[in-house]
Amino acid sequence: MLTLGDLERVAPALLPHRSATARPVDWQVLRTDLGITFPADYREYVDHYPALSYDDFMMIVVPEPGDESGYLRGAFETLGMMARLAERDMTENYTFHPHPGGLFPWGESNEGDLFFWRLDGPDPDRWPAVVHTSNGDWWEHEGGLVSLMVGLIDGSVEHRGLPPEPGPDPTVDLMVSATDSQG
Repeated sequence: MLTLGDLERVAPALLPHRSATARPVDWQVLRTDLGITFPADYREYVDHYPALSYDDFMMIVVPEPGDESGYLRGAFETLGMMARLAERDMTENYTFHPHPGGLFPWGESNEGDLFFWRLDGPDPDRWPAVVHTSNGDWWEHEGGLVSLMVGLIDGSVEHRGLPPEPGPDPTVDLMVSATDSQG
């Protein structure tokens, strides 16, 4: 299993954004409201990094300390949108959380690509990543979030239906919310 250190190795531009101490995300609130425990690689990522953009293309969606409800609203909005697509048979037979084995979102691109975990079994560290590209491709990666990110960046995972970003040595920038940019 790959670790956050592996991601930092292939994306060294992450390091200036790393928090020296764990960011105080209330994981218990998220676990209670969602009924899931997040994979360890994601919790470690969130503990050290805010919302970031890779190559100005892909974002890992993270809860912000003190605004876990904002994260939940975004997740439920994505799940609702995907459930409507599933009702129209547009999701390759994937279902979405809270259905057993359903998908739960963890990332997105600025071109409408979505990245999920398939909540397959009781061990979140074994949940595969699922990619839904904006051109309708669906595919799975057995290694989870960090493994998929490392593979996309170092080229060991094919960018099926995705542009070449994030690519080798990606730029990494803070995501700026609409309210932050208006101030």
